[in-house]
Amino acid sequence: MNDFYVGYLSKAPTALARFVRKVTIVLGLFAVTAALVLVVGQMPFASSVFEYGKLRSFEGVVVTQPFPTLLVARPGEIGQQDKYSRYLLVAPGKHGADDLVATFDGKQVRLQGQLIYREGGTMVEITPGSVAVIDNAPAVQATTRDLGTVTLTGEIVDSKCYLGVMNPGQGKVHRDCAARCLSGGIPPIFVTTDGHEQFLLVGLDGRALGRDALREFIAEPIQIQGELLETGSTQLLKVDPSALRHMPDGLRAASKGSAFAQ
Repeated sequence: MNDFYVGYLSKAPTALARFVRKVTIVLGLFAVTAALVLVVGQMPFASSVFEYGKLRSFEGVVVTQPFPTLLVARPGEIGQQDKYSRYLLVAPGKHGADDLVATFDGKQVRLQGQLIYREGGTMVEITPGSVAVIDNAPAVQATTRDLGTVTLTGEIVDSKCYLGVMNPGQGKVHRDCAARCLSGGIPPIFVTTDGHEQFLLVGLDGRALGRDALREFIAEPIQIQGELLETGSTQLLKVDPSALRHMPDGLRAASKGSAFAQ
């Protein structure tokens, strides 16, 4: 006679209870294994930091073109080609710092802000009202090298989120946020598919692009061609937004990595 479970009895038949116990253990092990596989398969978070709530004081020379930047002198770098660390400047929220530093171009200032950084880039979110002139600025002679025309495969992101405010700050899941940041004046960055190279995007005249000029191509795998410039540790890529094109098979093409063509 087969075991039959009766609901109002305190215990199930021995054979049936043993079977249920085995099934429960197997399903539990399967669930744990599946969870571990999913965790291991996830893309690791980038080593990026936003020092939210931690105000620091910075001193340097403000440069407003092509993007608001603070040039902070490097102690002991006398005689070197580039004597400054370059910190991109942004305002709180999804806004660029153009309005906050427009009257301080070329001046030595002290300001407060929160540091945002990731390998390859550093940024300061300025505390509004904290910028003050402290001295006559030294003459800043930035040496710009023209490295020729390059062709790259990668993705356009907004620099604030990518450098540390959001993690991950790229990909389709971040597209809407990036579009709003770029529309607010956050400098756009082109990141190569392998993530090893970052380039600030500017127009053919070397100045900032229109805020919505790149909207159609944000967070899309694309191939881009432009003139590469290097100023200190900063790499700028001059591009023509009207010449950008979506790749026929973006995801597959992007997986092949980036390529430089001097």
